Amino acid sequence: MTDEPELPRFCREARSQLPALLAGDLTGWSGRVVRRHVRRCPDCAAELDRQEHVSAGLSALKERAPEPPPELLAGLLAQARKPGLRGRAAVPVRGAVSGARPELSAAFLTVGALATTGLGWAAWRGGRSVSRRLRRH
Repeated sequence: MTDEPELPRFCREARSQLPALLAGDLTGWSGRVVRRHVRRCPDCAAELDRQEHVSAGLSALKERAPEPPPELLAGLLAQARKPGLRGRAAVPVRGAVSGARPELSAAFLTVGALATTGLGWAAWRGGRSVSRRLRRH
């Protein structure tokens, strides 16, 4: 449950219509009734104001993509230069950011792919073996 006290029925109904009012979809009698209620009810007017601010903020995000912080690349490069595996492993896509040895990255990827393929093949063979035994009995 919410910490907010129980709203009067008309306020609940008016608030459920606020998104449609903001979008311009609430017209006619319903729109007039909700607008009149919002003018007279300070709590619902505050809620409409809050929803307008949220809508404006989301619209601004749609128009302009957020920029990453300028210190992000410098921080990643500093983390990649730290000694030891722990420092270097903390950087995502290390090879792309820090210029790590691509042959080593390719070797690790190849070994990982082979190990995964081998495990998948072993599981498939084991499953076939079990299903054959079950069919015999």
